[in-house]
Amino acid sequence: MLSFFQETYHTFKTIFTGMGVTWRHLFRPAVTVQYPEERDVLPERVRMKLDVNIDDCIGCRLCERACPVDCIEIGTIKSTDDDDLGETSTGHKKKLWVNQFDIDLAKCCYCELCVHPCPTDCIFMVPDYEYSVYDRDNLLFSFSDMTPEQIEEAQAKLEKEEEEKRRKKEEARLAKKKKAEEKKEGGSEDDGGSKASAGAGKSDASTNADADAAKEARRAEREARRAARKAEREAKKKSDS
Repeated sequence: MLSFFQETYHTFKTIFTGMGVTWRHLFRPAVTVQYPEERDVLPERVRMKLDVNIDDCIGCRLCERACPVDCIEIGTIKSTDDDDLGETSTGHKKKLWVNQFDIDLAKCCYCELCVHPCPTDCIFMVPDYEYSVYDRDNLLFSFSDMTPEQIEEAQAKLEKEEEEKRRKKEEARLAKKKKAEEKKEGGSEDDGGSKASAGAGKSDASTNADADAAKEARRAEREARRAARKAEREAKKKSDS
């Protein structure tokens, strides 16, 4: 009998508990978003699709090195001395042609580590999540605006300038070598004259040395005579006393 009342109590309790949850949600506003007609407002710092302002890229490749999954690939060509690539919006001087800037979003883990080291803020994330494709190859995005003809022209121009610099460097090296050889030959002739002058100098030095020796001998002779006279005077004084 007791179990009957316990089961009845448990039955009504569970019914009222469930209906309580139902009635509470019955009067709440709807939370369903009618996508795509309606869209939620995304947070300002949401991590979504990567985008690049290629005009501000200086080709430093800091983002490429920071990427933990290697989804960024950058290629650059050094500009020549007469190229003026201008400046970025942040005032950085552009010295490299960026002939390749590819991001494979099929590999991207949306960590945003590539965004922070960029000195010109040219790589950033945008609130775009509608880029689903049937082929993952279509998730490879290229941001470089250089055409194949422009890339070929920039490479040829750089090779020509480097070849010219190598030629001038070689010419300068040969000219320096020739100048050193001429200086060495001139030094040999000067050495002959120097040796003759040195011989004459030695003769003069020898003559001066002989004169000094003779003078020293005469002085020693005078000292000897003076000492002899002094000894004679002392001997005479002793004999007188």
